[in-house]
Amino acid sequence: MVSLASATAPARTGARVYVAYGVGQIAGQVFRDVPSLLLLFFMTNALGVQPALAGVAIFVPKLVFGLVCDVCVGLLSDRFKARIARRWWLLLGAVGAPFALILLFHVPILSEVGKAAYVASAFSLYMAIFAVLSVPYLAIAGELSADPGQRTIIMAWRLVFTAVGVLIAGSFSPIFIQIQGGGQKAYEALSLILATVCPLALIIAFFAAGRSAPAARATPRPPGSAQFPVREALAAIAAPRVSVLVGANLLLLISSGMAYASMIYFLTYNLGRADALKQVGFITLIACATIILAQPLWIGLARRLGKRRTFLISSALYGCLCLSWGLFGRMGLGVDYLLAAILGLTNSGWSLMGFSMVSDLGDDGRGGLYASIWVAADKIGFALGGTLLAGLILSAFGFDAGRAMAGLVQPASAVQGVWLCFSAGPAALSFAATAVLGVGGVNSPVLARAA
Repeated sequence: MVSLASATAPARTGARVYVAYGVGQIAGQVFRDVPSLLLLFFMTNALGVQPALAGVAIFVPKLVFGLVCDVCVGLLSDRFKARIARRWWLLLGAVGAPFALILLFHVPILSEVGKAAYVASAFSLYMAIFAVLSVPYLAIAGELSADPGQRTIIMAWRLVFTAVGVLIAGSFSPIFIQIQGGGQKAYEALSLILATVCPLALIIAFFAAGRSAPAARATPRPPGSAQFPVREALAAIAAPRVSVLVGANLLLLISSGMAYASMIYFLTYNLGRADALKQVGFITLIACATIILAQPLWIGLARRLGKRRTFLISSALYGCLCLSWGLFGRMGLGVDYLLAAILGLTNSGWSLMGFSMVSDLGDDGRGGLYASIWVAADKIGFALGGTLLAGLILSAFGFDAGRAMAGLVQPASAVQGVWLCFSAGPAALSFAATAVLGVGGVNSPVLARAA
């Protein structure tokens, strides 16, 4: 019998393969950003669920199903990759993605608690399917080339299509919802569109991965993995070469998740924009254009300064950007658009360096495990910052979902809570991430060499 892994074509890499592989990131980014940007706002302003309850309903599935499913998929894709190539996981994700997207926003008429419970259940399925399509996809990047420099280029292409995914999730989606009236029906219509886009992107990446992955055949299997997979996995994750990098990245994800989810609130209640959803779309468009244009800059800096130093520079600048936006955002849309460009520049820097460094770690044969931890941290960090912490802070500062549904003004304390979620909190977390990698990375030989 011919295994699925052996059905791939001879190894062949190059720009065409890298580009086709990068297309798959559109699906991953849409799956990541649509709930991160819109789900909390959807629950508070369209369903009338109080922000604390909504935040818990989103965070718990991400924590439980995100972490468990990501690690399980990572370990399984490592263990069986000799018989089942990782690209077949992408095909499975392409089948499940439409169901997950449609169920998430088609919420039946229920009580407030019933709506929260439905979203939590639908989001649990969503996170399981997200693990199937995102973890193997990231692990494939380390198999497309054994050269660390080439991997940075692969990740740059991935970030180009990350920008395309962000455009769909963060620019097209909120503008579409605003045009459609902003109610639940608008979100339902959006889910039908996204349910078509995501499978197409994954199918393209599926075929691209089947035409390359030379490093997948050359990567050694870690000794003892079959006998002690859990113990070995925990030891590998706890090693400084992994834990320091993941820890710094997690803090940045909490930071960006909090700022991302509260941007609509900031524009609506702090800046008084009635067209906040449209403005989020325009801001995201500018940020995405900068992400694409910035890739040669970050690749050049990484070659000159090293990946770790480039990560530190971009993460520190990102913290300054978060603080500046909260202080100067009231000066007009022109300033907001300028800050959006800086957002894309700084965010793309630490994202690119982080993904590039974690792909280098997979040379020891645990690429799926490291990818699963990285993806799990991405989901949990974004959820912790963008749903649980943001929801708890908004509720603690008096944000009223009933007033939000009715289009009424929020109390002054709620506006202060929005500012904390959008500016001060993310800035502090970004500076903390810079300190973690700056200090902890020196004690890790692998990360120190990356400097």
